This record gives sequence, structure tokens and C-alpha cells, in this order.
Amino acid sequence: MEDLFPKFIIETDDELGDCLIIGKCTYHRELAIIKENVKGGGWYKYNNETNTFTLYGESEDFGPAEIEDIQNVINNDNVYTNPYLSHPITKKHKFIYDAYSEKIKLN
Repeated sequence: MEDLFPKFIIETDDELGDCLIIGKCTYHRELAIIKENVKGGGWYKYNNETNTFTLYGESEDFGPAEIEDIQNVINNDNVYTNPYLSHPITKKHKFIYDAYSEKIKLN
């Protein structure tokens, strides 16, 4: 059985625009509906006590997600835990981007 890892991608949807999709998978490409629409991705850590996602790193399949793209999807409430883009989770969680030299609060 393959290991599952906490990963995310940013994929452009025709109706919603850019969306951040968070999930556990082996490969980032498993989170994508249309691979050609993926702008990049990375990894995340989740803190249950503070309901905080810390995003970092890059995708082996799609390269890194740009911090500006991540900030835009959070501002637009387009963060989901499934590729079907149902039930955005932005308002229930905090997001931080770990740029290694600093941690940037996104909401």
C-alpha cells in the first residue's frame, strides 16, 4: 500500500477561478481534475488545536505555488478539501505560509 502525504495544489476552475485543493495523497497529480490547469502546489501541516494550515514546499509534479496565488485563493474563499470544489473551508481555518525564513499569516 502506498503512503499518503498532506499535499495541496492550486488549480484553475472555469467557474470559480483559482482554487486551492488540500488532501492526502501519494502524488500531487491525484488532487487534480485537469492537470493542465494546475499552477503549482506544495505540502501542508495541520494544527488541530488552532485550526491552522501551514503551507510550504513545492510539488514534484507541478512545481511551487506562488505566494500571491495562495493569498488570492484564501482571500476569495476558494480553499477546498476535495477536487470537486464543494464546501470551502477558508472561514473555519487559519492559513500560514512558511517561507522558511519567515512565516506569513494569510488570513
